[in-house]
Amino acid sequence: MGIKDKTAYCGIYCPDCIHLHNAYSGKARDLQKTLNEIEFGQYASIDSPFGLEFKHWDEFAQMLNALANTQCENPCRPGGGCSGKPCEIMECCQNKGFAGCWECSEMESCDKFNFLEPRCGDTPKKNLREIKVHGLDSFADKRHNFYVWQK
Repeated sequence: MGIKDKTAYCGIYCPDCIHLHNAYSGKARDLQKTLNEIEFGQYASIDSPFGLEFKHWDEFAQMLNALANTQCENPCRPGGGCSGKPCEIMECCQNKGFAGCWECSEMESCDKFNFLEPRCGDTPKKNLREIKVHGLDSFADKRHNFYVWQK
């Protein structure tokens, strides 16, 4: 798989995403299976001074389910979007016939990136600028950190 297939329309380099081919989803599914087999939810639902910490079972089970189902099998471009779901950015590029947002003159002012900002900050647009300057084939080693908490 080439760099184009690993680079999303928005400039994100998919192999840097924690969901792509992650190990935690399988482990979460295994834990779900084990806990379901022993009916842990029933155990946790009993109001007892022993095991008070299990009063948050429903929230934990919901989070465990989310972890079990966030594995992404393919990068955005060949996978039909992030986790197989096309986003507004992908649809826009496809509608305009663009290989990616780096071909769009409205990229800098585009508000379609807003949903990425809480976790990615301005990394997608920084990456897109690198692609514009260096080309897609030379961008991977110049890409910026994927998540805002990475230094």
